[in-house]
Amino acid sequence: MNAVYAGSFDMFTKGHLSVLDQAVEMFDKVYVVIAINPNKKRRFEVGYMIEKINEAVEARGYADKVEVVSSDALVVRFAQENDCRYLIRGLRNSTDYAYEENMALINTALDKHIKTIYLRAKDAAISSSMVYELYLHGEDVSSYLPYEL
Repeated sequence: MNAVYAGSFDMFTKGHLSVLDQAVEMFDKVYVVIAINPNKKRRFEVGYMIEKINEAVEARGYADKVEVVSSDALVVRFAQENDCRYLIRGLRNSTDYAYEENMALINTALDKHIKTIYLRAKDAAISSSMVYELYLHGEDVSSYLPYEL
């Protein structure tokens, strides 16, 4: 079984990695998909973030089970094109759940075979935005990231 773990990942945090750790145990292959939204300005270039996520993947020994890519397609369409029936979503809190449940309903409407699996992120207080804000102010963010900037 294959799964898609998609997000903007415009800083891939240790919280994201904790979700990937769980997904790798559950699936034969996990696609980590940097979802490209042309309406959003990225903080870090996609190629750079793919490189950094791959560093974390290799450090964990997941290179044979995880493929890191980017896509501007709808996540559900990427899943279909890559023989994935499961979408992995990390949750930090009830606000995340409300948003993700709405997305799951839309994805199911687009493909009734797609299932969304929610995994609880460790370090629930970590968000890419929070880490980036600390980074901009010159704070040490190494404890929040599974790679060096």
